[in-house]
Amino acid sequence: MSIIVEFTATGESNKNTGANDQFHEGVTIRHALATDEQEFATVAAAKTLATWKADVDLKKIIPLFEIETLAIGDTADTFFEGNSKYKTKNGKKIRTFECMIGVNSHAALASYNGKTMRVYEFTDAQEIKGVSPDGVKVRGQLVTIEVGKRIDAMPDKPAYTPVTLTYSDYKDFEKNAVIVKPTWSHIELNGIFDAKIVVQSSSAASVKFKVLTGDALDPVTSLDVADITFKTALGVAITKSFVAADANGVYEFTGTGFATGNVVNLNGVVVQTEATYESAGAVSITV
Repeated sequence: MSIIVEFTATGESNKNTGANDQFHEGVTIRHALATDEQEFATVAAAKTLATWKADVDLKKIIPLFEIETLAIGDTADTFFEGNSKYKTKNGKKIRTFECMIGVNSHAALASYNGKTMRVYEFTDAQEIKGVSPDGVKVRGQLVTIEVGKRIDAMPDKPAYTPVTLTYSDYKDFEKNAVIVKPTWSHIELNGIFDAKIVVQSSSAASVKFKVLTGDALDPVTSLDVADITFKTALGVAITKSFVAADANGVYEFTGTGFATGNVVNLNGVVVQTEATYESAGAVSITV
């Protein structure tokens, strides 16, 4: 058994709960999915925001959305009763909740429907819940994700997406619990933002474009030449000069011989100071 429970935000007191000193964690208000192989090498790493962001950028961790109406849907063990009592099926640890999200976020969440991944839980007491396989490393609990149909808005309730998490081992947290208190809040952890490239104008000597993100299509203005690619339809890089975004968020490539079918795109996953972006799709120009 490896249980790590922090009583203080500084991490000065890592100890098991005792009969005379009970520790009760907060209510889960958000989840982050993780790939099966993702884990933190130490408790200190699991408490470090930079380590979390690095794994988000590598797509090893996928922060989800804040939740509402968390409920327990556990099932009981089942038994065969004869001359003796035999367990025939283990009960399941099941958590259901709702995410009040828009259609774009629903589509992103629904892409994980049916998958088995690991999950970390963030609580309203600024804690992170996970498990430890060895008393040193920290990882998420293994779950299967079910994302339901989006429910339309009603006069007394916004539109929402129902989600069910079924835990693979209902005893994992009981035996190997990790509850840590980082100095940062879960609101500082964002997923990767989709970015949409929109060409404003194009000619043989100039291509002007914007990079937009979010439901509001806000312009991303912090990109530099290494963050954006400009290639032929066959994938050959085109020689060009780069003009940073102007006050309206318009970038520009200048040069000669630009042609119809040349392609503007982001250079993979682009990490910026405040956010990380990935292109929703390359865009061809027309000259």
